[in-house]
Amino acid sequence: MNAKPGFCLTILVGISCVALAGPLYGTVRLNNAPLAGADIEVACPQFNTSPHSEVSATTDAQGSFTLRVPSVGRCQMRVGKGPHKGNPFAVFVSNNALRFDVQVDADLSRPQ
Repeated sequence: MNAKPGFCLTILVGISCVALAGPLYGTVRLNNAPLAGADIEVACPQFNTSPHSEVSATTDAQGSFTLRVPSVGRCQMRVGKGPHKGNPFAVFVSNNALRFDVQVDADLSRPQ
């Protein structure tokens, strides 16, 4: 049998390219206090586009969250609580773990 090592390497590299990005974690604060029970949503490349992938997490009592984003590059994040959602903002996701601490205003949006 005549094996093709280059072909096998291409398949392995291709598979690793579609793997999840590194974890995105951090804290959400409102008025310098942890925001517990907030919904964190991340969409890649952005919300309201087709197609896009979306993941979400809920902050714990300390306002901390961790989630796995399905792709790398420019994405959008937004913070919500109950029916209210703040304005989305850009976040850049890589293959490495990324800490992203967010300060939001009363509208759950990042201050400009």
